[in-house]
Amino acid sequence: MAGLPIKDDILSEEKNFSYCATLSEIGTQSKRSSHLEDFFPLMNQASIAWVDIKVDDLQKEATGIAIKAGFSNEIVKQLLTRSTEGSQFHGGYFDFDTEMGLLFPVIRVIGFNVTISPLLVLLKNGLILTIRNRETHIYRNLHRYAETYFRRLPQDLEVVDWLTLVLIRIIDENNERNFDQLQKIDEGSEDLTKNLRSDNCTRDVGDQIVHMKQAVVSYFSGLWETLDTINSLRNGDADLMSCEAQVLDKTSLMVREVRDQLSLVEHLSEILASSLECFQSIFNNQLQEKNNLLQDRNNLLQEKNNQLADLNNTLQERNNLLQERNNQLQEYSNQLAEKNNHLQLTNNQLTSVNNRISVLNNKLTLLGGFLAIIAAGFVVPNTIATMLSQTNIFQFSPADMGWYLALIFISTIIATLVVWIWVKKKGLLPKKEEGESLIIESGNQRDA
Repeated sequence: MAGLPIKDDILSEEKNFSYCATLSEIGTQSKRSSHLEDFFPLMNQASIAWVDIKVDDLQKEATGIAIKAGFSNEIVKQLLTRSTEGSQFHGGYFDFDTEMGLLFPVIRVIGFNVTISPLLVLLKNGLILTIRNRETHIYRNLHRYAETYFRRLPQDLEVVDWLTLVLIRIIDENNERNFDQLQKIDEGSEDLTKNLRSDNCTRDVGDQIVHMKQAVVSYFSGLWETLDTINSLRNGDADLMSCEAQVLDKTSLMVREVRDQLSLVEHLSEILASSLECFQSIFNNQLQEKNNLLQDRNNLLQEKNNQLADLNNTLQERNNLLQERNNQLQEYSNQLAEKNNHLQLTNNQLTSVNNRISVLNNKLTLLGGFLAIIAAGFVVPNTIATMLSQTNIFQFSPADMGWYLALIFISTIIATLVVWIWVKKKGLLPKKEEGESLIIESGNQRDA
């Protein structure tokens, strides 16, 4: 199984198969499977083997897999205590003489979100076991050319030298995938540059710079942990590490590559810091312009407010003037009301006097009517008596006294009734109701 087509490699990675490559006396072999047990036949007859295991939960599954592969529980436990998911990461290097454990970061960048997952590398005589999550990088080239690389290992080297060279190849592949993530961060800076150049530079641009800065810091932290772990290998002090200069030179080369990458990250960080200062300056200028505009509007509103205040004062003065005129009119109205009351009182007094005169007049009229009736009652009998007293015409004897008195009495009554009826018919006598109403009205006016 010298190699598979690229499409098969991609399909293998998409299915999240684990991978095993070995070098033995009969040559190189490789296999893909979802179960670690399927690799044991190859591992048992191999001079050197690399097993790459992908799991769903590193914390739960790594210990069991390592123990099945022949590693101790303690070394896995030490590595897992330093492995954390997220943007923060702590590298690891543990040498237990017959076995060794390394912890490297696997950096993934989506937008400005940086996720650092752990890569566990366990070594013992003739075996390298890597354990990682399924969401980590696709080691396509490493899987595809692992057998080729094994075949090209120098034959004059010891197994420990081969082990070190394979380890360096795995670390280099992981570093290359991590270095690619910086380009994704850099791609995100293009939109940021356009936004900084635009006239409409909003607060969102500042947030993008901050997020990008945080992404760079997280990426920078992961590279430092990588450099720290590689530096632990470069001297070849561990029993499982080669002491050959040509092998250790490859380690030094990786150290330089990581340092060069750190220099790029530092440069990008400085650019972001400058961008942040530039944005701050631009944003401050925009804020100053907006503040000036708001100040102008405030001055305009203040001017309008002053105009409204002047108008209000003018209206207040006119209102005071109208109030004063209203008070004058009210005073004049009160004077007119007082005069009207005075005239009303005078009119009531005149009416009272008039009513009294009318009452008196009615009384006089009544008296005159009564006197007229009485006079008429006396005039007729007096006339009869005068006419009958002419002795030369009428001769009366004592015997005529009865009818004479009856004539005088009857004529008096008839004359009185006739005159009373005529006076009443002509309305010369006042009515009783009118007299009483005049008397009552006169009394009310006096009370008022």
